[in-house]
Amino acid sequence: MKLLITGGSGTLGQEITNLALAKKYQVHILTRNKKLISKNINLKYFYWDPFSEEIDTNCFQGIDAVVNLAGFSVFNLWTNKNKSKILNSRLYSTYFILKKIKEKGVKLKSFINASGIAAYSNSLTKVSSEDDSENIKDSFINQVVIKWESKVLEFEKKLPEISFSILRIGLVLSNSGGVFKISKNLSKIFLLSALGRGNQWQSWIHVNDVASIFIRCAERNHRGVINLVSPNPITQNELLSKIALHNRSKILFPKIPKFIVKVLFGEMSELVLSSQKVISNNLNDFTFQFPKIDDALKDLSK
Repeated sequence: MKLLITGGSGTLGQEITNLALAKKYQVHILTRNKKLISKNINLKYFYWDPFSEEIDTNCFQGIDAVVNLAGFSVFNLWTNKNKSKILNSRLYSTYFILKKIKEKGVKLKSFINASGIAAYSNSLTKVSSEDDSENIKDSFINQVVIKWESKVLEFEKKLPEISFSILRIGLVLSNSGGVFKISKNLSKIFLLSALGRGNQWQSWIHVNDVASIFIRCAERNHRGVINLVSPNPITQNELLSKIALHNRSKILFPKIPKFIVKVLFGEMSELVLSSQKVISNNLNDFTFQFPKIDDALKDLSK
């Protein structure tokens, strides 16, 4: 199998690449860095710039599946400029690569697009599955997800021979970055604390399981939406307590009130204060390597 990956330099992109290479698959990565050269015979880099509509079309040679992860990180302060980057980087890159696939008549089997569980409403009581997405006009991150997915669905109609899948990813636990790495470091100096009341649901997943599901979708030419979350969501209070425990620490710092979080992070506070208890009805035949939080944290705390 040969994969083409956008956003290959990020945490997920690297994990998916490493797993693909371990399976002896070939990987093409689209990058804006013209100087990148691989020493691995099964890994090649190709230049692209969606905003100027430039791409080395050799990247499409022989590929079976595209994994689309490209997008400006949502973990940047949500200024108007950054909000524009967060949204447009996803829409432009997705539109551009699918337009090129259509124009070049690329014989592709599957197109796998990343998304997020912000597709679901903020609730302490509701349990959301793949059929429960909502269009929430006053939520920036929800609108990013809805518009990004809409761009994919637009091309699904134009390219019916390709299997399209949308993977709504929960809170990814990884040593390479994100919430776990930050929380782990704070716990070491006893500054780890819940944000708000801490009763918001965290639908998490280990980065290894994320990579496995992406590869599985490519192997099976999967169609449709999948929630990438473990079968066992927990509250933020539970998550942080367990992170501290696995790092031989305790939570001594008081909870940070919601209004202070909003003053510090502004609109971006939605990322850490919102609650989504999410399950996946489309992963019932998938065996998680890390189905329980203690297993995941034990692995990450080695």
